[in-house]
Amino acid sequence: MASVRSYTSLIRHEGNQELFFFTELSVIGLKAGMPIHVHVEGLRGTGKTTILRAASSFLPQSVRIKDCRFNCDPVKPHCPQHILLSKEQLDAVETEQVKIPFLEISHAAKIGTVVGTLDLKQLTNKKEPEAALLPGTLPQAHRGIVLVDEINRLADTAPELTDIMLDAMGTKPGRVQIEENGLPTVSLPLQISVWATSNPDEDPGSLADIRRQLSDRFDFTVQMGRPKEVRTLLAILSPELELAAIQKTVVEADILLGQHLAEMAEQVGRIKIPSGILESLAEVYIKHHFESLRSLEALKTGAVLAAARRNRQQVTWDDVLSVAPAALRHRISPDELTVILQELQREKRVTENPAWAAGSSALPEKASQSTRKSGQSKRSLSWWSRFMAWWNSLLGSRRDNRQQGTASTKDTDIQSKSARRKLGPSTKRSNPLDMPLVTPPAVARPLLELDISDAITVGEVDNDHKK
Repeated sequence: MASVRSYTSLIRHEGNQELFFFTELSVIGLKAGMPIHVHVEGLRGTGKTTILRAASSFLPQSVRIKDCRFNCDPVKPHCPQHILLSKEQLDAVETEQVKIPFLEISHAAKIGTVVGTLDLKQLTNKKEPEAALLPGTLPQAHRGIVLVDEINRLADTAPELTDIMLDAMGTKPGRVQIEENGLPTVSLPLQISVWATSNPDEDPGSLADIRRQLSDRFDFTVQMGRPKEVRTLLAILSPELELAAIQKTVVEADILLGQHLAEMAEQVGRIKIPSGILESLAEVYIKHHFESLRSLEALKTGAVLAAARRNRQQVTWDDVLSVAPAALRHRISPDELTVILQELQREKRVTENPAWAAGSSALPEKASQSTRKSGQSKRSLSWWSRFMAWWNSLLGSRRDNRQQGTASTKDTDIQSKSARRKLGPSTKRSNPLDMPLVTPPAVARPLLELDISDAITVGEVDNDHKK
């Protein structure tokens, strides 16, 4: 592979922070056996491909069977050569440590180079001719990363390669099938993380418009922005940075970062997700009629990986909110995304409210949904009791003033009737369909979220006292 920039020497700014975040989440997930697929959208020249290629400089090590072209895991081999070995034979097999594979699929790629084909060198070997398979890019990248630059153009011009990517990304692990005349069909499991870039503002358009099915295969879609500050641009154009990138492709900081991410990956299996968060995510899925279950799976997986990156033992709402925009933006409209993010923020506020925490501290961590609803009912009754006490006091004040206002009320009624008679029967009434519609001043809130004083508006209370 050609020399690449040092990942840790790249300048981070508000436009690329999200890409750095999900690049590191992806490496954690891959090392932990939870690979995620990441699609980066942004204008040309913003550094999408540069950052993703630079990530190859800090990828941690993995163990494989020595010289296995399919990158077989010694604990669980999968290639035709090693899958049938017994435990005793596997124990005797020599292993080696190599960097996690990082391969690219170009637009000039063919099916044989991506999937695999007949190994002509082995077939024409004069000493031991043998019909063997030569693995393509996908089988070689098992337990690694595959980068596809400008995937929207690939989906538009190479539908046969797109079908292969759909098969490779359809499940976790995915699969790749190698077919050659004269040889039995070979189907291999594929555990890879696919990274892709695209510019939706140029032909042929966004990936979601070209091949929506492939767009949904990506767990997260990241929005890449441009730098907005002069000092950021000056740092990017710094000659010292360019010199460092040319002289050193891998620096000590990159190696330390890779080791740090590998340590985080070891914690992933021990991270817990509170049942309340899972129930809220499920309710959002049902309420907003998501088409794909992958959205919910991406939210869950991303939140766990985000918690691992922050060295937490339990997922929090901050972890969920940090991955929610990228998990949903390519599956729903921007307006729906805004509403859902507001709902998740509201769930976070309710959960972090001291009164809620005090009421739920005695519950076990994995409380059932019925227990949670029971707690909500108790809070509802408490709120309702206080509301009724306030309402009764208001009715009492109205009852005291009722007798004083009886005479004035009768006079008002007589004046209203005489006024209606003067209008006559020919007076035309307004058509309710012609009345102007006024936008509500704020989004409606559930009754239980209102303060008691907000349950009835000030205007209504004033009108009651005037009657």
